[in-house]
Amino acid sequence: MLKPIRLDIVSEIRSDDQEDVERIEQQLKGHFDQKEDRWVLRYWEEPGTQEEVRTTVKAKEDEVTVIRQGAVSYRVTYRPGQTSLSLVETPGGKAEMEVHTLDYRRRMEESHGQIQFSFRLRMAGEEMGHYQLKIQWTGVSA
Repeated sequence: MLKPIRLDIVSEIRSDDQEDVERIEQQLKGHFDQKEDRWVLRYWEEPGTQEEVRTTVKAKEDEVTVIRQGAVSYRVTYRPGQTSLSLVETPGGKAEMEVHTLDYRRRMEESHGQIQFSFRLRMAGEEMGHYQLKIQWTGVSA
């Protein structure tokens, strides 16, 4: 059963050649569903605009898959200690994305939960840096 949620998403990006951390925070509305041990979060960024991106996060006990569709499209599965390859589609064309997952955790209590993972990213063979993503959600009344 889909449950309405409020999401707080924090992305931290550290480039190898910079000491500063770029921090991006988003507050979005979405939906949560649970199917056995798999949690599914769905949310929209920039709804109703040309930059709209629909994101689905499927979190299992040992891996998380992120599917983005819109201005930027890709599907990547993050498994700690493993490297995944994916194709990213952007308005400027396609590029290969290589992700080496460092860490992944998830937890949930009654009406809220958190998914957190970190990874190293290479795009088209170029090292992009260390990324950490934290998705927290809270159930809301419909």
